[in-house]
Amino acid sequence: MTNVQKSEIVTAINREITALGSGNKVSVKCDVSNATISNMINGNWNLIKPEMWMKVAGRLNVVFSGWQIAETTNFKTIWTVLNDAKEQSLFIPISEKAGAGKSAAIEVFVKTMPGVYRIKANEWAKREFLTELTTSLGIEIPRGAVSVYKLGAKIINFFNERAFEKPLLIIDEADKLKAPALRYLIPFFNELEDKVGLVICGTENLKKEIKNGVRLNSKGYDEIDSRFGRNYVTLIGSTAKDIEMICQANGIHDKTKAQKIFKECNPLPVTIGQEGQKQILQVVQDMRRVKRVIKRELITQKA
Repeated sequence: MTNVQKSEIVTAINREITALGSGNKVSVKCDVSNATISNMINGNWNLIKPEMWMKVAGRLNVVFSGWQIAETTNFKTIWTVLNDAKEQSLFIPISEKAGAGKSAAIEVFVKTMPGVYRIKANEWAKREFLTELTTSLGIEIPRGAVSVYKLGAKIINFFNERAFEKPLLIIDEADKLKAPALRYLIPFFNELEDKVGLVICGTENLKKEIKNGVRLNSKGYDEIDSRFGRNYVTLIGSTAKDIEMICQANGIHDKTKAQKIFKECNPLPVTIGQEGQKQILQVVQDMRRVKRVIKRELITQKA
């Protein structure tokens, strides 16, 4: 691991200290000793094994890929949604196909804005979700049996104490959460309405599952749908201009090559705008494919 990479990790640690309030809370989130975090930020790097650096980098979502993010149409939409949710303490769901660039835009927002907390969800039931969220916020969990209610109360207290900074919680890949975990968002809203913003983000299944739950009168789903305004943010995809911007950001400045990459990524027509002002655009939906094609082109350029 290079010193440049270690410096990036230290930057992420300092950002997390500002967000959580102390180095000790960051050590809890990273599952390392407080001494390790202290040595990292104080430059005592020869005392720390590479495996420990990678562990902290993973827990703080530090990525060394070198891939550059461009401010595409989707990026700007997500940024606006996250900023509005934070500033106005709104509960907003984003539901869009995999590969649309949601997580990449979220990563940039989290690294840029203070008072933003993010967790990437998994196939968690309620206790697992609350335990993971508590740990990600740097909240120590007492030893022994701790009730789900107490875990939830600790999370709510965490955000109550930070209401002055207009905190925002982002739950990425929220469509993976099991129904009991999703239902925790009901008391979360009830206790923190107008104090905290919450954005849940997932594939198109997020909207589908919640709306199906409402239709089938499944427990809690109507309340969840109501608290998120029954309206789901979707994304239009990346236009030819967006693909050109991504190419330029990553070292491909030939517009002809950018157009070729756009066509290779199978653009599809979408209709945008209100009645009477509708417009049909050709857009690419899968940004992972775009990334692969651009990286292939970069390798070809070096050959």
